[in-house]
Amino acid sequence: MHAIRGSRRRAGQPTQHAIPSMKSKPIRFALNAFLAVTAGSAFAGTITCVPAPGGTGPAPWIRKIAIDEHSRTVNMDIVRHRTKDTDTMGKMRAELLGMEETQGGEPAYVFNAIPAAGDEATNLFRLFKAGEWRLISAGVVFIGKVPTLRAIEPGRVFDCKRSDLG
Repeated sequence: MHAIRGSRRRAGQPTQHAIPSMKSKPIRFALNAFLAVTAGSAFAGTITCVPAPGGTGPAPWIRKIAIDEHSRTVNMDIVRHRTKDTDTMGKMRAELLGMEETQGGEPAYVFNAIPAAGDEATNLFRLFKAGEWRLISAGVVFIGKVPTLRAIEPGRVFDCKRSDLG
């Protein structure tokens, strides 16, 4: 065995991998601070969720969530504008940031809405199963480049179906 020149470090000096990259997106920082979730999962496929009937609280602004674990994308059908008589529907894309394995056998999904150009705010989401599937979200506003928590929406119950085809 031979030593690699320059591989030793002096006491008190950090290793090359000890300092996190300063190039990380601010959204990842906000996500870790809010949800503290690790990446990685043994699951592969898709899951589709709709609000459970008889849910409490105001009418949901998210009408459908479709998570594709292979491409790490999330597509949501949302209510863009609501009037007394009608809802104007729209689409929202999100990036699947992580899946955390849980004791219940289903992963907890963490994703963020991909903001449109010029938007200062984004939404962070966590979909997890705790008896039933629940979605919680937080609105984050960037002041300069510093993420600031704007609002946390209470959890909402969803009905989810898994498709492991793929």
